[in-house]
Amino acid sequence: KIGQLDPVSGVITEFPVPETGTAAIHSAVPAPDGTVWLTEQGSNKLGKWDPKTQKITEYQDDWGKHTLRIDANGQVWSTGGLSRFDPKYGTFTHIADVPNAYGIALDKDGNTWFAELRKDGRIGKVDAKTLQVTKYQPPTATGFPRRIQVDSEGTVWFAEFQGGKIGQFDPKTERFKEFQLPGEKPTPYALGIDADQKVWYSSEWMDVIGRLDP
Repeated sequence: KIGQLDPVSGVITEFPVPETGTAAIHSAVPAPDGTVWLTEQGSNKLGKWDPKTQKITEYQDDWGKHTLRIDANGQVWSTGGLSRFDPKYGTFTHIADVPNAYGIALDKDGNTWFAELRKDGRIGKVDAKTLQVTKYQPPTATGFPRRIQVDSEGTVWFAEFQGGKIGQFDPKTERFKEFQLPGEKPTPYALGIDADQKVWYSSEWMDVIGRLDP
Protein backbone atom coordinates (compact mmCIF):
# COMPACT_ATOMS: atom_id res chain seq x y z
CA LYS A 1 0.00 0.00 0.00
CA ILE A 2 0.88 3.65 -0.21
CA GLY A 3 -0.42 6.08 2.37
CA GLN A 4 -1.71 9.64 2.17
CA LEU A 5 -1.35 11.75 5.31
CA ASP A 6 -3.68 14.68 5.98
CA PRO A 7 -1.36 17.01 7.93
CA VAL A 8 -4.28 18.88 9.51
CA SER A 9 -6.32 15.96 10.86
CA GLY A 10 -3.50 13.44 11.08
CA VAL A 11 -5.65 10.88 9.27
CA ILE A 12 -3.84 8.42 6.99
CA THR A 13 -5.67 6.96 4.00
CA GLU A 14 -4.18 3.82 2.49
CA PHE A 15 -4.34 2.67 -1.13
CA PRO A 16 -3.44 -0.95 -1.92
CA VAL A 17 -1.76 -1.98 -5.16
CA PRO A 18 -3.45 -4.64 -7.33
CA GLU A 19 -0.44 -6.96 -6.87
CA THR A 20 -1.60 -9.87 -4.71
CA GLY A 21 1.88 -11.08 -3.76
CA THR A 22 4.64 -9.11 -2.07
CA ALA A 23 4.73 -5.76 -3.85
CA ALA A 24 7.59 -4.46 -1.66
CA ILE A 25 6.96 -0.80 -2.49
CA HIS A 26 10.24 1.09 -2.27
CA SER A 27 9.60 4.58 -3.68
CA ALA A 28 6.51 6.75 -3.92
CA VAL A 29 6.98 10.07 -5.73
CA PRO A 30 4.31 12.65 -6.63
CA ALA A 31 4.24 14.05 -10.16
CA PRO A 32 3.28 17.63 -11.11
CA ASP A 33 -0.12 16.45 -12.45
CA GLY A 34 -1.14 15.08 -9.05
CA THR A 35 -0.48 11.43 -9.77
CA VAL A 36 1.85 9.41 -7.55
CA TRP A 37 4.32 6.95 -9.06
CA LEU A 38 5.70 4.04 -7.11
CA THR A 39 8.11 1.15 -7.55
CA GLU A 40 7.21 -2.43 -6.61
CA GLN A 41 10.55 -4.03 -5.90
CA GLY A 42 8.99 -7.42 -5.24
CA SER A 43 7.24 -7.71 -8.59
CA ASN A 44 9.27 -5.52 -11.03
CA LYS A 45 6.34 -3.18 -11.57
CA LEU A 46 5.74 0.54 -11.69
CA GLY A 47 2.50 1.79 -10.21
CA LYS A 48 0.55 4.98 -10.85
CA TRP A 49 -1.97 6.32 -8.35
CA ASP A 50 -4.72 8.45 -9.89
CA PRO A 51 -6.04 11.22 -7.59
CA LYS A 52 -9.42 11.20 -9.34
CA THR A 53 -10.19 7.50 -9.12
CA GLN A 54 -7.84 6.90 -6.17
CA LYS A 55 -6.84 3.64 -7.82
CA ILE A 56 -3.40 2.30 -8.70
CA THR A 57 -2.56 1.05 -12.21
CA GLU A 58 0.44 -1.25 -12.56
CA TYR A 59 2.93 -1.59 -15.40
CA GLN A 60 4.94 -4.80 -15.60
CA ASP A 61 8.61 -4.81 -16.55
CA ASP A 62 11.27 -7.53 -16.54
CA TRP A 63 13.90 -5.23 -15.02
CA GLY A 64 14.06 -4.51 -11.30
CA LYS A 65 12.31 -1.49 -9.82
CA HIS A 66 13.92 0.33 -6.90
CA THR A 67 14.17 4.13 -6.79
CA LEU A 68 12.37 6.49 -9.16
CA ARG A 69 12.42 10.08 -10.35
CA ILE A 70 10.10 11.94 -12.73
CA ASP A 71 11.63 14.28 -15.29
CA ALA A 72 10.21 17.55 -16.62
CA ASN A 73 8.57 15.73 -19.54
CA GLY A 74 6.72 13.32 -17.27
CA GLN A 75 8.99 10.38 -18.08
CA VAL A 76 9.46 8.03 -15.14
CA TRP A 77 13.04 6.91 -14.48
CA SER A 78 13.75 3.99 -12.15
CA THR A 79 16.74 2.05 -10.93
CA GLY A 80 17.37 -1.63 -10.49
CA GLY A 81 18.39 -1.80 -14.08
CA LEU A 82 18.12 1.82 -15.23
CA SER A 83 14.98 2.33 -17.29
CA ARG A 84 12.68 5.06 -18.54
CA PHE A 85 8.90 4.66 -18.75
CA ASP A 86 6.72 6.68 -21.11
CA PRO A 87 3.23 7.04 -19.52
CA LYS A 88 1.68 8.16 -22.81
CA TYR A 89 2.55 4.96 -24.66
CA GLY A 90 3.01 2.64 -21.70
CA THR A 91 6.47 1.58 -22.87
CA PHE A 92 9.76 0.96 -21.07
CA THR A 93 13.16 1.91 -22.48
CA HIS A 94 16.01 -0.05 -20.89
CA ILE A 95 19.37 1.69 -20.68
CA ALA A 96 21.49 -1.29 -21.69
CA ASP A 97 24.78 0.18 -20.46
CA VAL A 98 23.37 0.47 -16.93
CA PRO A 99 22.03 -2.97 -15.97
CA ASN A 100 22.54 -2.26 -12.29
CA ALA A 101 22.01 1.07 -10.55
CA TYR A 102 20.94 2.23 -7.09
CA GLY A 103 20.73 5.98 -6.56
CA ILE A 104 19.27 8.30 -9.17
CA ALA A 105 18.96 12.08 -9.59
CA LEU A 106 18.05 14.59 -12.30
CA ASP A 107 19.99 17.75 -13.08
CA LYS A 108 18.57 21.07 -14.28
CA ASP A 109 19.13 20.08 -17.93
CA GLY A 110 17.10 16.90 -17.53
CA ASN A 111 20.08 14.55 -17.57
CA THR A 112 19.79 11.47 -15.37
CA TRP A 113 22.59 10.71 -12.92
CA PHE A 114 23.01 7.31 -11.30
CA ALA A 115 25.22 5.46 -8.84
CA GLU A 116 26.27 1.82 -9.11
CA LEU A 117 26.29 0.10 -5.70
CA ARG A 118 28.99 -2.50 -6.21
CA LYS A 119 32.70 -3.03 -5.54
CA ASP A 120 33.86 -1.33 -8.75
CA GLY A 121 30.83 0.96 -8.87
CA ARG A 122 30.89 4.18 -10.79
CA ILE A 123 28.62 7.19 -11.12
CA GLY A 124 27.29 8.16 -14.50
CA LYS A 125 25.05 10.32 -16.63
CA VAL A 126 22.42 9.55 -19.24
CA ASP A 127 22.08 12.40 -21.72
CA ALA A 128 18.51 13.67 -21.76
CA LYS A 129 18.40 14.02 -25.56
CA THR A 130 20.50 11.17 -26.90
CA LEU A 131 20.34 8.67 -23.98
CA GLN A 132 24.10 8.29 -24.33
CA VAL A 133 25.70 6.94 -21.16
CA THR A 134 28.94 8.32 -19.70
CA LYS A 135 30.45 6.74 -16.59
CA TYR A 136 33.06 8.13 -14.21
CA GLN A 137 35.24 6.17 -11.78
CA PRO A 138 35.58 7.80 -8.34
CA PRO A 139 39.09 8.01 -6.80
CA THR A 140 38.10 5.41 -4.21
CA ALA A 141 37.48 2.58 -6.64
CA THR A 142 35.84 0.31 -4.06
CA GLY A 143 33.68 2.93 -2.37
CA PHE A 144 30.32 1.40 -3.35
CA PRO A 145 28.47 4.57 -4.51
CA ARG A 146 24.92 4.45 -3.19
CA ARG A 147 22.69 7.53 -3.11
CA ILE A 148 23.29 10.50 -5.40
CA GLN A 149 22.10 14.11 -5.55
CA VAL A 150 22.66 17.14 -7.80
CA ASP A 151 22.74 20.57 -6.18
CA SER A 152 21.37 23.82 -7.61
CA GLU A 153 24.74 24.65 -9.20
CA GLY A 154 24.92 21.32 -11.03
CA THR A 155 27.51 19.72 -8.75
CA VAL A 156 26.97 16.00 -8.21
CA TRP A 157 27.20 14.50 -4.72
CA PHE A 158 27.19 10.83 -3.87
CA ALA A 159 27.55 8.59 -0.83
CA GLU A 160 30.45 6.13 -0.84
CA PHE A 161 28.86 3.58 1.46
CA GLN A 162 31.77 1.24 2.12
CA GLY A 163 34.39 3.93 1.59
CA GLY A 164 33.01 6.07 4.42
CA LYS A 165 33.21 9.17 2.25
CA ILE A 166 31.03 11.66 0.45
CA GLY A 167 32.07 12.20 -3.14
CA GLN A 168 31.79 15.41 -5.11
CA PHE A 169 31.90 15.53 -8.90
CA ASP A 170 32.06 18.61 -11.10
CA PRO A 171 30.54 17.75 -14.51
CA LYS A 172 32.19 20.77 -16.11
CA THR A 173 35.77 19.86 -15.23
CA GLU A 174 35.06 16.12 -14.72
CA ARG A 175 37.00 16.25 -11.47
CA PHE A 176 36.28 14.44 -8.23
CA LYS A 177 36.82 15.46 -4.63
CA GLU A 178 36.20 13.18 -1.66
CA PHE A 179 35.43 13.99 1.96
CA GLN A 180 36.30 11.41 4.61
CA LEU A 181 33.60 11.17 7.25
CA PRO A 182 34.29 10.77 10.99
CA GLY A 183 33.75 7.59 12.96
CA GLU A 184 34.80 3.95 12.77
CA LYS A 185 32.20 2.95 10.18
CA PRO A 186 30.52 6.05 8.69
CA THR A 187 28.60 4.13 5.93
CA PRO A 188 26.81 7.17 4.42
CA TYR A 189 23.47 6.22 2.90
CA ALA A 190 20.81 8.85 2.21
CA LEU A 191 21.89 12.33 1.12
CA GLY A 192 20.17 15.70 1.23
CA ILE A 193 21.30 19.18 0.21
CA ASP A 194 19.99 22.25 2.02
CA ALA A 195 19.49 25.83 0.84
CA ASP A 196 23.05 26.75 1.92
CA GLN A 197 24.52 23.93 -0.23
CA LYS A 198 25.47 21.91 2.84
CA VAL A 199 25.23 18.15 2.41
CA TRP A 200 23.37 16.07 5.00
CA TYR A 201 23.77 12.32 5.27
CA SER A 202 22.58 9.40 7.34
CA SER A 203 25.06 6.80 8.59
CA GLU A 204 23.52 3.33 8.57
CA TRP A 205 25.90 1.53 10.91
CA MET A 206 26.68 4.41 13.28
CA ASP A 207 23.01 5.45 13.51
CA VAL A 208 23.75 9.16 13.23
CA ILE A 209 23.01 11.98 10.83
CA GLY A 210 25.81 14.30 9.79
CA ARG A 211 26.37 17.49 7.87
CA LEU A 212 29.21 18.25 5.49
CA ASP A 213 30.10 21.89 4.99
CA PRO A 214 31.96 21.93 1.64
